[in-house]
Formats: sequence, structure tokens, C-alpha cells
Amino acid sequence: MTTHWLIEFTDELMRLTDDLDQQRAADFVRKVYEAGRKAGREEEASGQEHGGW
Repeated sequence: MTTHWLIEFTDELMRLTDDLDQQRAADFVRKVYEAGRKAGREEEASGQEHGGW
């Protein structure tokens, strides 16, 4: 069974920080994911390719 992306990235974020609890880490990961989805949809709708950083 594969680990769900939310758990995987929440765990990784918690390893990188000293004072972040699981709920706050998961909330942040969801926030970043949703922002990325929105940006991807907007780029696709306007015919742009991914601009990267």
C-alpha cells in the first residue's frame, strides 16, 4: 500500500521543523497543494506552460 501524499509530505515537513505539530503541518501541506492546483488550472486555462520558479 502506498502512503497517501498528505501523510508523506506532512511527515517530511515535521522532520524539517522543530516545533510543528501534525495538524499544523497537514494544514500547511493542504494549503500549498491547493495553491498549486489553482495555479495549474489558471495556467492551463490561459494556454501557458508551467513557468517554474
